[in-house]
Amino acid sequence: MPALAPADAEEFSGFGPIPVRNYQPIQLIFLNLPFERARTLQPGAFALSIESAEINEIATNQERIDAVLKFETNRTEFTGRFSPIRRLELSLSIPFISRFGGFLDPFINAVEDVFQTSNPERDLFPDNTFGGFHVQRGGTVLFDGKKQQLELGDVWGSAKYELWHSPGFPLVAVRGAVKAPTGRADGVFGSGKPDFGLDIAVEHQFLSWLVTYANLAVIYPVGPITPARLTLNPMLTEAVAGEARLWRRGSFVLQQEMYMSPFHGNGARLLDGTVVELTAGLNVACPPFLFQLAAVNNISPVVSAADFSILLRMTYQR
Repeated sequence: MPALAPADAEEFSGFGPIPVRNYQPIQLIFLNLPFERARTLQPGAFALSIESAEINEIATNQERIDAVLKFETNRTEFTGRFSPIRRLELSLSIPFISRFGGFLDPFINAVEDVFQTSNPERDLFPDNTFGGFHVQRGGTVLFDGKKQQLELGDVWGSAKYELWHSPGFPLVAVRGAVKAPTGRADGVFGSGKPDFGLDIAVEHQFLSWLVTYANLAVIYPVGPITPARLTLNPMLTEAVAGEARLWRRGSFVLQQEMYMSPFHGNGARLLDGTVVELTAGLNVACPPFLFQLAAVNNISPVVSAADFSILLRMTYQR
């Protein structure tokens, strides 16, 4: 997560990567550690954030799994962070999820037409409609989500500690996290089980105007879940990013993320597929606020990931 630079600071030390996660609607029920910088808050400092991600999804599956996913998800999360002692940062995040027809379809269609990468599944549904959220294997319903709901997701907390910080060398931190099963599983707002995660975060300033970041996380989702008693594998996620200074209080961020799925053996990319995405964003600091705006584009097979997502995040830090 970002840390604001002092208002009078002349040297650029970065505002942080864009805190994205796997936004595929089914994967949202698991713990996904968002991309985060290694640096912690100063002792006694705190930060409050609100972020909203608008996620466009369209996917059908007629293999061993019968599925229709056509809707947009809004995931809004409130996060509080605090540093009780040097090099340690604690956080708690509370997400809320809603689903509806959305508004991004015409924009996505226009972009796909320009680059000649149109998704034929988009022709099956009218724009900006809720076409369904239903996944079934044989006679067993795995996931069934309704339209126009706003509900609490799975609350999660984390602790981050700076392991290594020496001038001229990369800053390295470790982060541990746990997710509580507060989201309603039968509405696909949570998995119904706790999850646990461990992450290594690294950041390094190669040039006076360029900061780089990397995360590597292992997540253990507790199963089995759904009426089909699906067993789950540990998940691996990775992310790398470069942040370039544009002006004194603004920067451009380009990053790549990879997310493995905890599902296995289903013979359907919708559940078992690995996701690779690209994110481009802007950081704008107006101390004590930091604003982050980003677009996330899927470069994996369409079935295994959300098509396109936008994220807006505002952080207040003292």
